[in-house]
Amino acid sequence: MHAPKPKPVCPEKIGKYKIVDVAGSGAMGDVYVGYDPFIDRAVAIKVCTHNDGSDSARVARKLFVNEAQAAGALDHPNILKIYDAGEENGQPFIVMEYIAEARTLRSYCTPENLLPIPLVIQVVRQCAEALEYAHGRGVLHRDIKPANVMLTRDGQVKIGDFGIAKRMTTDDTETRRMVGSPRYMSPEQVNSENVTNQTDLYSLGVSMYELLTGKPPFTARGLSQLIMMIRCEEPKPLRARRPEVPESLEAIVKRAMEKSLEWRYQSGAEMASDLTSVYEKIQQQAIILSPEQRFSAARRLRFFGEFSDSELREVLDAASWEQFSSGDHVIIEGGLDQSLFILVTGEVTISVADRAVGTLGEGDCVGELSYLSNSKRSASIIAIDDVTALRIDSALLDWASIPVQMRFNKSFQQVLIERLARTTFELAKYVS
Repeated sequence: MHAPKPKPVCPEKIGKYKIVDVAGSGAMGDVYVGYDPFIDRAVAIKVCTHNDGSDSARVARKLFVNEAQAAGALDHPNILKIYDAGEENGQPFIVMEYIAEARTLRSYCTPENLLPIPLVIQVVRQCAEALEYAHGRGVLHRDIKPANVMLTRDGQVKIGDFGIAKRMTTDDTETRRMVGSPRYMSPEQVNSENVTNQTDLYSLGVSMYELLTGKPPFTARGLSQLIMMIRCEEPKPLRARRPEVPESLEAIVKRAMEKSLEWRYQSGAEMASDLTSVYEKIQQQAIILSPEQRFSAARRLRFFGEFSDSELREVLDAASWEQFSSGDHVIIEGGLDQSLFILVTGEVTISVADRAVGTLGEGDCVGELSYLSNSKRSASIIAIDDVTALRIDSALLDWASIPVQMRFNKSFQQVLIERLARTTFELAKYVS
């Protein structure tokens, strides 16, 4: 076993920047939180620690210079900004935009921590628009993957890590080398063929598949098998892994991952347009209410009985209101979605293996078991009549304050106690 890499020592300054803290450490170098006294802003400073004269050190320095030049020429709200670059004591450094409390999309590529489908659509749309911008300025990223995309608390995307980016105005020889992260490579990349803007869109499609299912499209025992699968095989249908994904969204992922360039999306703008159409269709289910209407309706629900007004408002800021007609599925059995639904009006039936096992109504919570156990949906929830529900996405609860998380846990306990008491009562009637 390798010993864990020691935490880097925090220098007082790098260039003109005061160093505040250590943000992290990776294979290519260390990242610090710095402060720019001239602009009065926090910055992130990535330092290349490879300076021993080896081949790997030369490659690392080349990647640093490439990232500074490629990303430094871009200015888009969904691309991590490069402010400055230089060298300190023989070590190259890059000064970048600092995003507090952001997480990479890698955090949301496991079945137990998936983002809600509408948010995934918005995230990937932002990526597609950012790539359209970069491609229009002659820059190919070539390493699009969840770990290279950050998500802020307010849902804004920031694409980073342009180390192996290709500027189209430079010599084309480099584009024919197999560079990138194998799992996200396109057929033309694994074949060491010429790469284009469509290469980034393929990688974005693979990333979207993972964000929606928590699984990679191809699982192989080694690199050679993975390359063969990328070249010749089709991934498992997305909806076979997550049934609640709309067919129209599955079609977008499939088109982004087409092996043929002729059938693949031609541009990021084209992909973003299709994502916008699907998002708007999904949002038609949402109910638009004023903040006070939302608060008034939620305040009377027993689930939120012990929430303070400020805690309830925090919940409502991250929630959506949805309308379901009679016969609509609120939750699909076997699905991966881990949203919670608080019923505001109407009744639903609980169905297991197509057999009705109970009903729930106003003020009841559904979906809490999947949230608590990080498991697939154990039952379907179907609207009996017109149902209005407050939807709270479990991934977004991770961002909530500790008091709000504690209130939710207490409410969940109360729900489970009530359900157990109800089940015991029904069982007693059956036995007697």
